[in-house]
Amino acid sequence: MNTNPLISIQIENLRGSVTPFKLTFEKNKKLTIIYGENGTGKSTVADAFDFLGNGNVGSLDRRGLGPTQKFWPSIGKTATEVKVTLETQAGACSVALDKKGIVVSNDNLRPKVAVLRRSEILGLIEAKPADRYEQIRRFVDVTGVESAEGTLRKLAIDKGKEYETATTRVSENLGEIERFWRQAGSPGANALDWATQEVQKDQSYLDTRKAMIDRLIAAWDALAAHPDKLAALANQAKVAESAHQQAKKELADITGTVANDYLAVLDLLKAAQAHFKSHPNPTVCPLCESSEKVAGLVEKVNHRIRSQDAHRKLEAAKQNVVSKEKALDAANQRLADAEKKIREDAAAFVTLCGSGELSLDLVIPTLPVPDDLTNLVQWIKANQNKRTAWEKASNDCVADKKFINTLRTSLDTLAANKRIAKELEALVPRIKEVAELVAEQRKKFTDDILSAISSRVGELYDAIHPNEGLDKIVLALDAAKRASLEIATEFCGKKDAPPQAYFSDSHLDTLGLCIFLALAERDAPEEKLLVLDDVLGSVDEPHVERIIGMIYDVLQKFRHAVVTTHYRPWREKFRWGMLKPDQTCHFVELGKWGLDKGISLSGAIIPEITRLKMLLADPNPDVQAVTGKAGVILEALLDFLTLQYACAVPRKHGNTYVLGDLLGAVNGKLLAALKVEVLDQTTAGNVVTTVALKPILDEIMQVAQTRNVLGAHFNQTGFDLYPEDGIRFAKLVEQLSDALVCPDHGRPMKDTGSYWRNGGDTRRLHPLKKPG
Repeated sequence: MNTNPLISIQIENLRGSVTPFKLTFEKNKKLTIIYGENGTGKSTVADAFDFLGNGNVGSLDRRGLGPTQKFWPSIGKTATEVKVTLETQAGACSVALDKKGIVVSNDNLRPKVAVLRRSEILGLIEAKPADRYEQIRRFVDVTGVESAEGTLRKLAIDKGKEYETATTRVSENLGEIERFWRQAGSPGANALDWATQEVQKDQSYLDTRKAMIDRLIAAWDALAAHPDKLAALANQAKVAESAHQQAKKELADITGTVANDYLAVLDLLKAAQAHFKSHPNPTVCPLCESSEKVAGLVEKVNHRIRSQDAHRKLEAAKQNVVSKEKALDAANQRLADAEKKIREDAAAFVTLCGSGELSLDLVIPTLPVPDDLTNLVQWIKANQNKRTAWEKASNDCVADKKFINTLRTSLDTLAANKRIAKELEALVPRIKEVAELVAEQRKKFTDDILSAISSRVGELYDAIHPNEGLDKIVLALDAAKRASLEIATEFCGKKDAPPQAYFSDSHLDTLGLCIFLALAERDAPEEKLLVLDDVLGSVDEPHVERIIGMIYDVLQKFRHAVVTTHYRPWREKFRWGMLKPDQTCHFVELGKWGLDKGISLSGAIIPEITRLKMLLADPNPDVQAVTGKAGVILEALLDFLTLQYACAVPRKHGNTYVLGDLLGAVNGKLLAALKVEVLDQTTAGNVVTTVALKPILDEIMQVAQTRNVLGAHFNQTGFDLYPEDGIRFAKLVEQLSDALVCPDHGRPMKDTGSYWRNGGDTRRLHPLKKPG
């Protein structure tokens, strides 16, 4: 929380600050009044706070300038030269401009700032309701709640549709189960009972039946496949026999053409060739054991064998005979194996059919199975339709099981949809109820806030316009429009009257001010700097006094407040110590603005008693100035006392009273009873000093003529008086002022029921009423 007191603000090259301007704040004073005539730079100071806290120069808005940032720098300066620095007890924070925008130094010390300008007051009243809503959005922003509310309402709609879908599906599921029931012949009492009983039955018999039928079909298919296979194998054996006979014939033909001695020699050569494979380098002929022609003998034998064409043909024929003989043997073996297999499969089929495992509803072929191939083929053709019936029975098992699963799924789906429908039937009204509750709480939340704001606006407005009956201000969101804020009041018995239609400009101005203050004080005011820029322009004199009092009351909640004004009575009342209790402030007066010097201070605005003290402190005081200033201060003090106690004074035009009129009016029992208790709040126990006013006023009465002679007129009688008489008169006035007026908390003007006290309870004036 950033609530540290302010020390100073320095403005460089922002609008009217053509030279650096520094404003130092007085310690322990949360309100700074900046007084100045038009054109002295008050709005620039307000803009500096706006720039510091909000990064904006709001006084240029709504002037038809478009983007205003190019007008922020002072004449002849660039944006990068603009800088505002706020120094607090916790440190300094500065805000400047660069080419990209706002640059903040020490952002954690950057203050929250709320600025209200004269030009913006009517904007709160005369703006469109949607624009007016922006001023209170952060207080009643329930976007998240509205989003949740919308989500709930959409959820209710979606769940309602889901409920309708679920009930439709329940009807569809029931219809599907009833259709199955009718297809089954409508057994039992109703479809649901039948379906429930069906899915509870043991379905394993369907698997057993199907397995049994599939075994029968497999046995039949094995047997039925044999005739075609056997015929093919017999044909293959026949072809192999023919090929074998042809090979033998070809071998006989070749053998007949070759001499027997050639064959003997060929056999002898082959024998030698075989011998030479084991003895590739013979030393003697293996036949005659001669060594004479053994060289090249192996090659010669191989050559003779290769060179015999008849030999080659004969060898090929022999090999062909052998190959065809093997093929024939293989074909005959396959045929024999097939014949054996058909007998085995026939026996297996017959065994299965007679095993008693088959259902009685299955039609079995006439047995035994024929041995003859021709009869077997006819037998298979005659019974093939039975195999078709078996396959249908097997498929029916699958279909029946699938149907039961479908029926079970339908029942499960029906149960699930019924459960969903039942849950949604209970859920949808609850969601709608919660949505309505959220809407109700949202409306209550916003209504409570707006009611509190309205009530506060009414309180503030009544403080300015007491007994005018205009405090019944109502701020309300338009139910028919989103983010639309309406303002209404009661006027001459007419309720919900728009104030824009009936209030004067002055009343609208003060209403706008009250709305702004009521909103500003809701948002952590203890952390906020409040700036009111020349907001008293159109308000008449009686209301200004009450506005000032109301502003003082409200501003105590804020971290610091700055009020710019050209309302001169405020300045004069500060000078003369006539501000009401609790209206202590730091008063600053701006001098005439100039292009060469920019914003400047005209010199401190100090109370007149302080000026008197300064005159008295001069080692060589100006007696005329001293007595003149003291006389004016005395008149102000006596005016206060005579009004406070309703003392009788001569009636005059304009109610202008001179010192003689006022001084003599404080007399008798009142004069004797007048006393002031001076409390020192800075010490432990609040030390009290009691000052009786009668001795001071009696002594002033004795020397009062000194003021007229020395301080008010040119009079040769004054030549005969000593200057010390005038100084004595001034010191008595100083003493009276010190008793009655606290430099920090002003005069005792608050009725406690027992005495009058000032805002800081540092002065207590007795008696409360003029003695009888």
